[in-house]
Amino acid sequence: MAFQLKAKESVSAGVTRNVRRQLERAIEYLGASRKQPRGMPENDAVFEVRKCFKRVRAALRLVREELGDDLYHEENFGLRDAARPLTEIRDAHVLVETADKLKQQFPKAIEPSFGKIREALLANQREVTRRVLEQNKAFAAVKEVTTRALARLTEWKLTRDGWAAAETGLRRVYRAGHRALTLAAESPTVENLHEWRKQSKYLWHQLQLLETALPDKEKELIDLTHKLATLLGEDHDLAVLRATLAADPLAYGGHRTLKDLFVVIDHRRQELEQQTFAVGWRIYKDPPKVFVSQIEASTSKEAIR
Repeated sequence: MAFQLKAKESVSAGVTRNVRRQLERAIEYLGASRKQPRGMPENDAVFEVRKCFKRVRAALRLVREELGDDLYHEENFGLRDAARPLTEIRDAHVLVETADKLKQQFPKAIEPSFGKIREALLANQREVTRRVLEQNKAFAAVKEVTTRALARLTEWKLTRDGWAAAETGLRRVYRAGHRALTLAAESPTVENLHEWRKQSKYLWHQLQLLETALPDKEKELIDLTHKLATLLGEDHDLAVLRATLAADPLAYGGHRTLKDLFVVIDHRRQELEQQTFAVGWRIYKDPPKVFVSQIEASTSKEAIR
């Protein structure tokens, strides 16, 4: 099911409906993950639940002014904190995927050391998954938080509709991404790039929500924003892989073993960051007020209610 408003659906009804569906889907994924053959694999459930939470948090940002700061912070921080244990599993899984992708892209450069590195990463993934899901019972805790958030939807009082309901939240998220890009361009640290990634994903999900109201030329922006988030995501995964290996080199074959791999990672990150900034400046070329005004001006009043 698409994460977007229906044609001529009011913003208040559409946002509430989409948030409800994402929370319900998260609960379904948490319940569908079983160790039986027909159950959803645990890693898949983790990824899907995190996606649901990210969409909900983007929607919260879109209507933040309507919700009020107290309710917004309660919902946003509640889902953020609930997802943290799942993020540990996701990161451990992605470390293996990222290493596998590097091997496919640069087989000669890392082939001699890859076996030991991958074996250690897999062992780390198994340990993190066991600790978070079996020892800490994370799925049950996340399900409880999600169920409570679903019940609180009745407390949402969204009275405004049309661009009046969406404009402030869209501008706020675009402004945050604009600032994050500027900071990352001045100082492209892992932290600054990761913050930019988060803000670009919020923008992408908000544009997805509004897609049915956008003209074709603005819909291209959705694909461009998705591309940006994907590039930033790949860069971040490589940075986390490098930091993980560097933090305990003996566990992954030693400094000599990792030396060539680090050269490959650094080279690939340079390529990705060049692409990232080229795409990013296309998206964030305008001041926030101009960006939102252009979208509003190009959309008919009947398209968003």
